[in-house]
Amino acid sequence: MDIFESFNPDNLKFPNCFVDIRLQKRINNIANVENGKLEEVSSNGQAGVGVRALVNGAWGFSSTNNTEDVQRCIDSAYRIAVATSRASKRDSFEIDPPILKGRSENKIKIGPDDVSLEEKIEYAYEIEKGAKINDLVKNTVSTCSDSINEQLYINSIGSEIYQKTTRVYLKSVVTSGTDSLQMGYEVMGGTRGYEVLKEKTPSDLGKEACEKSIRLLSAKKVSGGEKTVVLDPKILGVFVHEALGHACEADIVLQGDSILEGKIGEKIGADGVHIYDDPTLLEKNGTYFFDDEGIKAQKTCLLEDGVLRSYLHNLETASRFKTTPTGNGRAQSFSSRPLVRMSNVYMASGDHSFEELIDIKEGLYVKGGRGGQVETAKGLFTFGCEEVYEITNGEIGKLYRDVSLSGNTLEILKNIEGIGKDFDVGSPGSCGKGQYVPVDDGGPHIRTRALVGGE
Repeated sequence: MDIFESFNPDNLKFPNCFVDIRLQKRINNIANVENGKLEEVSSNGQAGVGVRALVNGAWGFSSTNNTEDVQRCIDSAYRIAVATSRASKRDSFEIDPPILKGRSENKIKIGPDDVSLEEKIEYAYEIEKGAKINDLVKNTVSTCSDSINEQLYINSIGSEIYQKTTRVYLKSVVTSGTDSLQMGYEVMGGTRGYEVLKEKTPSDLGKEACEKSIRLLSAKKVSGGEKTVVLDPKILGVFVHEALGHACEADIVLQGDSILEGKIGEKIGADGVHIYDDPTLLEKNGTYFFDDEGIKAQKTCLLEDGVLRSYLHNLETASRFKTTPTGNGRAQSFSSRPLVRMSNVYMASGDHSFEELIDIKEGLYVKGGRGGQVETAKGLFTFGCEEVYEITNGEIGKLYRDVSLSGNTLEILKNIEGIGKDFDVGSPGSCGKGQYVPVDDGGPHIRTRALVGGE
């Protein structure tokens, strides 16, 4: 049974109840080479249905991968909502989503179906070849993957939205060394086809990761303390996503776990700081046309000239905050309920050249991040850094390794004293929040102050 063609929207009609359904088909392909050996080759297809029902402010949710059993799934979600509404002690809420219809598909030139599985395996081996250009390389992971996701969203008020999204993702992880080990990591991809390889070859991706790991082997340890730092778009993207973006998710605010609770309209950053969540950016990893609640994707201003303007919302949080949804209700798959999630988060460009940003007596130039920890309730963060260079009298100097960056989110934002003219959103990855969704982040170079961890 083709779940897209056979479904009858009238099956969602229940008295005094909002119901929506996501019918999804997805194909994932992956070729993974580790240390020269082909460890995984797979092509997996999934199809299933996720149904939500809302009765008196209480949700019921049911899902199934048995596409012959859709009506049972719908009835189950409704019964769960009714039972939950009788037992729930939470404050009730109502939703009033717009009725939308549409068909959308991201435009690609070379799709996953245009590239054979053998070619994808060869791409992974090409990454591997580029990653092994030095005898000090100890471990490598080289991945070529893609996905095609089709989804039909229908709700009981009349929305009917089909969207098809193709993504391509390539990764190289290289560990080099003898007594000590250092890692180089490079990725590329997004809502694109394999035409991405015309911009950078798989071999070059592996070579860049390898060269980074080799450079770090001869790097020194930095002395710790509060310092002036110039952040590149990659580490800025980590900060904007992790430290600010999660604190802007309205469900986290409702839970009392965000330092930004009650701060809408307050100036929390420096002049000229503009930060957005934007799923409409073309070809980025967090790009989509409609969210998983049938709301059209839109650019949301989080900070405007340093002033907090909005949280990110799904249907429920928008109702509880008495505002409109921002199109950030996202789910990992048909078997997951939509949560408030980011898409592509970035800081807008300013008017400083790179030379102007590094025109300081002393400081550090930070390139790339390695994840870390964030306490959204306290506004505290700690991130690992990939490469950190000394700045002395406006000149880039020696390289440091094993450096961390930490601080208070609001202080970092207020201390921004320079924003670059450049702009780059190019860190495709996945964000975990009980479930994973594709995201991206970035911005320009900036200058601020932060606590640097080293020796």
